[in-house]
Amino acid sequence: MKFSLKKIFTFFVFNLYQVLWYFFLPIALLYFFYRSIKEPGYASNLTERLSFYKKDFKGACWCHAVSLGEFRAARPIFDKLLLNGEKLLITTLTLSGKCAAMRQYHKEINANKIVIVYAPLEIVFILKRFLKNFKPKCCIILECDLWPVMITTTYKEKVPLIFAQAQYPEKGFIRDKKFPFLKASLIEKFDLVLSKSERHKKRFEYFGAKKVLVMGDARFEQGVPLDQINAALKLKKIALKKYFTICFASIGKQEFEIIREIIKDLSEKHKDIFFVLVPRHPNDFSKHKMLFEGSSIKVKPRSEIVWIKTDFKICNDINLEDFNNVSLLWGDSLGELNFYMAMSDLVFMGDSLNNEGSHNIIEPFALQKPVIVGPSIWGIEYPALEALDVGILKKISGKKELAAALVSAYHDKKSNNIDESQINDIKNFYESNQGASNLFMDQMFNNKFLKLNNN
Repeated sequence: MKFSLKKIFTFFVFNLYQVLWYFFLPIALLYFFYRSIKEPGYASNLTERLSFYKKDFKGACWCHAVSLGEFRAARPIFDKLLLNGEKLLITTLTLSGKCAAMRQYHKEINANKIVIVYAPLEIVFILKRFLKNFKPKCCIILECDLWPVMITTTYKEKVPLIFAQAQYPEKGFIRDKKFPFLKASLIEKFDLVLSKSERHKKRFEYFGAKKVLVMGDARFEQGVPLDQINAALKLKKIALKKYFTICFASIGKQEFEIIREIIKDLSEKHKDIFFVLVPRHPNDFSKHKMLFEGSSIKVKPRSEIVWIKTDFKICNDINLEDFNNVSLLWGDSLGELNFYMAMSDLVFMGDSLNNEGSHNIIEPFALQKPVIVGPSIWGIEYPALEALDVGILKKISGKKELAAALVSAYHDKKSNNIDESQINDIKNFYESNQGASNLFMDQMFNNKFLKLNNN
């Protein structure tokens, strides 16, 4: 009886969700037009979100990577699939994710090995049209993006479902335990869940996943963009050699005021500290005009540095006049976080002071940079907890502790009291966590229930 009631309630919630989507469809379309005011690409190809496509591209592995971050994290997986002779249908929700994917794989797109489109909206007939058009051989959902209609419709159409480098943050797990059958109704539909860590694995098993294995995170295999690194090191050597440089990376909403106060205080006391501040969201790229206007902090936006071309392929002679009396470089650019972090001595990772779970810390570890995070790390539970255990990550509780940690690191650098063993520990930690893409491929192609390769 209880099982029947749960089934009825799940059915009711799913259909209510569908009704709401029909009701809000005009609002969703208006939202995309509104976003296009600042980011014009959101209005273009809007028909893709309604599953109207021009290409005939059947039999590919459908990979759903929501945004820019998820796409970058999955690149080693995409590359391995391509090497195995698979065609890829990549869907994203965001403009930045789609643009990055199209730039990265333009050759494969021209060779008809990859098609990149916006994911269809969460309405059953739209998803059915999507599946009928592409007839994917499998659906690989990445990270933590579970869309009920996407999963349920794909399952009913008998397309194998794989949840890759899947994470289940503790915050969401505690919430979902209140109505476990709702989450279970989605997780049970996956043929295979490849989780980031044992902690995440146990949470998926709690909700009845059929088969769960640990694969880790392919971000450890991304490599670094050498053009960006070389430009950053050149800048550090010529213009910032005498400075202790702190990078506030991927700063999110509600963090700007805190960071501004810390920067103002430190710059008054220590003239040889240089700051780099990189907003997480493009909508905040012009925020420096309001934050530092009228202060003694002289800001140089990245967009005004003309000696670096957009793609870093050509790096002209540095114009030192660009940095006369400048104490803060403002990162108003997408896809260049490695550039900002590489010129820095220390990285504070944002979205960790505002309960947003933090931006990922693997990128600065790849550059062997010491990293500080705030109290909110639920979004990067792996590998943050593992990094804390081995002592290569510092977690602070708030503004005062962050300021103190930055001052301590500054004095260590001034007194040449640098712990070289920590740098080696960061390197060893980064290298020891590699191999996720190989584990992914092993499970995809050696499991009896998934025969994906064309050979």
